[in-house]
Amino acid sequence: MTTPRPSARAHERLIQRLAEQVGVPAAVSWAHAAAVTHHCVRHRLVFAPEPPNSPDSVRRVLTELASAHPNLAGFLDPQIVPLWTAPLSMDSWAELHDFWGPGDLLDDGPHRVDGYSLGDAYQALSADARKSRALCQTPPWIAKLLLELSLEPATDEVGPQNVRMTDPACGTGHILLQAFHDARVYRRRGLMPGPHLGREASIERALQTVSGCDLDPYAALLARYRLLATSASIRQGRIDQLPRTWTAQVACADSLLDRNEPLLERGRYHAVVSNPPYITVADAQQRDLIRKAYPRVAAGKFSLALPFCELMFSLATPGGHVAQLTSNSFMKREFGRRFIEEFLPKFDMRWVIDTSGAYIPGHGTPTVILVHRVRPPQGDTVITVRGVKGEPFIPEDPARGKVWTAIAEAVHTRLAMDRLKDALTPLHNIA
Repeated sequence: MTTPRPSARAHERLIQRLAEQVGVPAAVSWAHAAAVTHHCVRHRLVFAPEPPNSPDSVRRVLTELASAHPNLAGFLDPQIVPLWTAPLSMDSWAELHDFWGPGDLLDDGPHRVDGYSLGDAYQALSADARKSRALCQTPPWIAKLLLELSLEPATDEVGPQNVRMTDPACGTGHILLQAFHDARVYRRRGLMPGPHLGREASIERALQTVSGCDLDPYAALLARYRLLATSASIRQGRIDQLPRTWTAQVACADSLLDRNEPLLERGRYHAVVSNPPYITVADAQQRDLIRKAYPRVAAGKFSLALPFCELMFSLATPGGHVAQLTSNSFMKREFGRRFIEEFLPKFDMRWVIDTSGAYIPGHGTPTVILVHRVRPPQGDTVITVRGVKGEPFIPEDPARGKVWTAIAEAVHTRLAMDRLKDALTPLHNIA
C-alpha cells in the first residue's frame, strides 16, 4: 500500500519548524536536499552505500553528486544550496528524516527515476519559489498533450536528429522530462519502424533535442539533475559514468530580459512549449523593463503570460510550433485588448483549448491551451475545444478527471481525423 504524500500544509509546517534553527532559505534547502540525496542513493545514481542518515551524510552525498557531472557542480554552491552555510542539529534532522520516511514518498512509480515527485516537493516546500518566481509544475499528462500538438509535428517535419525544443520557463523540468522521453522513443505515426536506434544514441539524441531556462537557480539545477539521472538510469549506471560530452541543456536566466544566454537565441527552436508565469510583476522597475522590451503586448497591469507568449514566438524558427498552457485572464481584462486585437492576428493560431474547468493541481487560475505556428494565418479556421462544465468534484487522479478526459478525447479524435485525411489525400489525387 502506497504511503499518502504529505499535504501542502505539512510541507509548510516542516519549513516553519526547521526555519526556527536555520532560517527559511536554509530550511528549504535542507528539506529538499534530503529528498534529492535519498533519491539518488536509492536509485544508485552516485557511489554511496546507503541513504543519508545524518546532516553530514547529506553533505557527503551532495559532494559526490556535484563531482559526478559538470552540470551538477551547483550542488556545492551556497548561493544555490544554502545548507552549506547553515548547520542542522540532529534533533531537526530527526524530524526531517521522519518526514520523508523510507523514501517511497519520492518514487514516481515502478522503475521510474524521472524525479517528478522531487519537482513537486520543491514547489510545496518553497513559498518564495511559488510566490516570487511563480514556480508551478505542469502535470505530465498536460505536458504530454502540449508536446503532441507541437514537438511531435515539428519532429515529423524536420526529423528527429534535427529537431530542437525549448521551455523558457522550465521550472524543475516537468515539460523537459516528458519531451526527453518523447524524443528518445520517437517514431512517426503511421509508418513502419525504421532502423533501430540504440540506447546510447537515443539518449544522446534526446539530450540534444531539449533545452530550457528558468529564473530560479535551484529549479534549473534540479532540472539538470533530473535529465542526467534519467539518462543514467536508462543506461543502468551512475551519473558519473555518463559520457562527459552529454549535457543537460538547462540554464538559470531571466528569459524575458537576458540577451546573452545562448539557449535564448532567437529563431532557433522548431518547438517552444511552456507553462509560463501568470503573475503580475510587483517591482515597478522590473515591470518597466519588461514593458520596454515587449511594448506590443505589455500594456497596463499586464500578466507575465503575455510577454512570455511574445518571447516564445521569437524563440521559434519561421513556421515553428508554439504550445502553451496559460492564464485566460487576457481574454477578460483590458490589458489583453492589444494582445488579442493587434498581436495574435499576425500568427497562425491552430488550437484554442479551454482548460478552465479541468482540475489541474497547483493551478488556481483558470487556464487555456494556445497552439500557434509562427507564420501568417493560414485559412480562416481555428480548432477549438470549448468548456461546458467544470469538474463535479476533485478527482482522485487528475489525469482521469471528467473534464480533462473529455478534452483529451476531443483533441485525439481530431488529430486522428486529420492524420487519416492526410493519408487519404495522395490516394484521392491519384484517383
